[in-house]
Amino acid sequence: AYFEPGRYEGLPNNVYHAANGISSTQVKDARVSLMYFNARHVAKTIPREGSKVLDMGNLVHALALQPENLDEEFSVEPVIPEGAFTTAATLRAFIDEHNASLPALLSADDIKALLEEHNATLPAQVPMGGSLEETAQSYMTLPAEFQRIEADQKQTAAAMKACIKEYNATLPALVKTSGSRDALLEQLAIINPDLVAQEVQKPAPLKVSGTKAEMIQAVKSVKPDAVFADELMDAWRENPDNKILVTHQQMETALAIQKALHEHPTAGKLLLHPDRAVETSYFGIDEETGLEIRVRPDLEIDIEAVRVGADLKTISMWNVKQSGLRARLHREIIDRDYHLSAAMYMQTAALDQFFWIFVNKDEGYHWIAIVEASEELIELGMLEYRQTMNRIANAFDTGEWPAPITEDYTDELNDFDLRRLEALR
Repeated sequence: AYFEPGRYEGLPNNVYHAANGISSTQVKDARVSLMYFNARHVAKTIPREGSKVLDMGNLVHALALQPENLDEEFSVEPVIPEGAFTTAATLRAFIDEHNASLPALLSADDIKALLEEHNATLPAQVPMGGSLEETAQSYMTLPAEFQRIEADQKQTAAAMKACIKEYNATLPALVKTSGSRDALLEQLAIINPDLVAQEVQKPAPLKVSGTKAEMIQAVKSVKPDAVFADELMDAWRENPDNKILVTHQQMETALAIQKALHEHPTAGKLLLHPDRAVETSYFGIDEETGLEIRVRPDLEIDIEAVRVGADLKTISMWNVKQSGLRARLHREIIDRDYHLSAAMYMQTAALDQFFWIFVNKDEGYHWIAIVEASEELIELGMLEYRQTMNRIANAFDTGEWPAPITEDYTDELNDFDLRRLEALR
């Protein structure tokens, strides 16, 4: 998108950052070196892809400045509802309870007992006998019609066994009492088909073993509306909308920082001011070079004809001694060129005063420092901004984008090193 010079409210971040004009971030890149500026923003040989890894600073910005837009950029870890299945133990407990509520199935032992009871009611097979005498005794127990050996015939063992075998074949067969439960059910169906039909109609118990995924499928088969923590978390991690993922712990920390900011006597007044404007975009023309520029201060407020601007900065200074904290914050401002950005903001957005709202982001230690940019600090930032813009303009004109070091040099000792040298001598 291309924007004429002016003030624009409500521009999405991605639209602003892709629009025309040199931003304060780009000016800072030019201060690294013109070679780097060219590679990043002109030739674009250094690609810049937005990372979807959480930056706590971005999350705090969203919560402190535009909480209503939080869902557009961030996806917070889902809350697991009460009653959801969370662990294998909860799945097993449900399966056990479900199985206990079902009509009891006949066990293999139960079925075997019924088969043996049936077999006990059947007439016993006549034994063949192991000797001629035993076979003869068995033969004599046969009904008369099966004692088919004539009186004048010799009663051989083979003849008697043939008669016994013929008689035994007329007796009802014993059902098998060994094998799997299914095999035993097949035998039971022979003698009691109604009982087996009733048994087959009973719902089968769910398996209590297997992988967690298999147990989830088992629960689903009897409770389709069940909620599973694993599925909720997997859906969140898949991140179909390509948002920044935020865990409960990260959100808890960010909310604690937001609370500290809103309760701070000065920061709260700025961040919650009813007339504040947040992330307003300004496009303009640099007067000396004619280059297009753009700025986007975090916050601006008109207070009795005084235009106040502010930027929210998250820092980590948990181990900095109190006596050195102001010097450390000043170093942070200078090293990160915050003063240059402030000067650019003030000129382009016509601001009269500028503040930084520093908040320490370390867990449980969210102190806040409100730092106003002094006139001299803004002047320094403006002169460095002017110098850098002129270098950028000259590079565009000449097509030369020099590296950060262009000449060979001899490394010299500084004052501290000289004193060490003298001491060692």
